[in-house]
Amino acid sequence: MAAAYATTADLAAWLGTDAPQDSERLLRRASELLDATVYGAYAVDCATGLPADPDAAAALRDAACAQVEFWIEVGEAHDLDGGAGSQVSIGGLAMHRPGRLSGRALDVLRTAGLMNPWRSA
Repeated sequence: MAAAYATTADLAAWLGTDAPQDSERLLRRASELLDATVYGAYAVDCATGLPADPDAAAALRDAACAQVEFWIEVGEAHDLDGGAGSQVSIGGLAMHRPGRLSGRALDVLRTAGLMNPWRSA
C-alpha cells in the first residue's frame, strides 16, 4: 500500500477533536487492515496507489477513521493479540470480543458496496 486512506486532518474531523499523536501510524495500520478485508473492487490511481473513484476513496477514508476511533476506544492491543472475535470467560460470565474491523468501518464499507454484506470481520 502506498499511502493511508485518510489524513490526520480527516481523522480529527471524524473524531471531532484533535487526532492522537501517533495518528499517521494508526491510519497506515488501519489502511493495511482495510486492504486485507475489503471485498469490493475499485479503480486505483497508479501514481498514488489510492482509489481513483471518489466514492470509494471517501468510503475507505471514513472506514480508516472509524477503525482508528475503534482502536482509541478498545486499545490497539485488541487487534494485535490475536484474540479479536474470540470468546472470553471470566468466572461465570462469557462473551465474545469484537472482531478486528470495527462495526462502523464495516457499515461504511457495506454501504459503499466494498464489503460482502454477509461477512463479519
